[in-house]
Amino acid sequence: MARIPYAEKGQEAEGATPVYEQLEQAMGLVPNVVKLLGHSGPATQGIGTLLDIYFGQLSITDRVREIAYLTVARLNGCDYCQGHHVPAARQAGLLDMQIEDLGEDGFDSGEFSEPERAVIRFAYETTRDVKASDEAMEELKAHFSNQAIAEITFVVASGNFIQRVGKNLGVELEG
Repeated sequence: MARIPYAEKGQEAEGATPVYEQLEQAMGLVPNVVKLLGHSGPATQGIGTLLDIYFGQLSITDRVREIAYLTVARLNGCDYCQGHHVPAARQAGLLDMQIEDLGEDGFDSGEFSEPERAVIRFAYETTRDVKASDEAMEELKAHFSNQAIAEITFVVASGNFIQRVGKNLGVELEG
C-alpha cells in the first residue's frame, strides 16, 4: 500500500501537469511512481526528464539498458520495477532464464556475453557498494565506449533513484 496518496491526474501539483500529459501520451498512463512524486512540481519534472532520457535519448541498446536496470531492480527487490522492466527486457530480446540470472548469478552465467556480464557486474557492485570496483570498471572499458559507460552508469543510478523513491513511498504496480 502506498505510504502517501497518489497525486492522480487533476490532483497533481503545479508544474507536474506537462509531465503527466507527456507520459500519458507516450506510455498510455502516468506511472504510479510518478504519481507519488506528483505532489511536487519540481520532483515530477525531474523524474519526467529522467524517464525521457532513459526511454528516448540513450545510444546504448535496449538490451544493455534493461540488463543494467533489471540487475538493480532484482538486487533491490523492487517488484514494481520488475513488473515494468521484465516485459521490456523480453521485448529487448532477453529470455526468461536470462532475466532470472540477473544479479550476482549473472557474473558467471553462460547465458550472457562478456560485455553483458560486465554490465551485470557493474550494476550489481554499484547498487551494493555505491562505487564499483576497479576490476568492474576495467571490464566495462574493455567492451564499451566512454559514452556507453556514461549511459550505463546513468541507467544504474536512475534505477537506484527510482527504486528508492518507490520503495520508500510504497509504490504499487498499476492495474
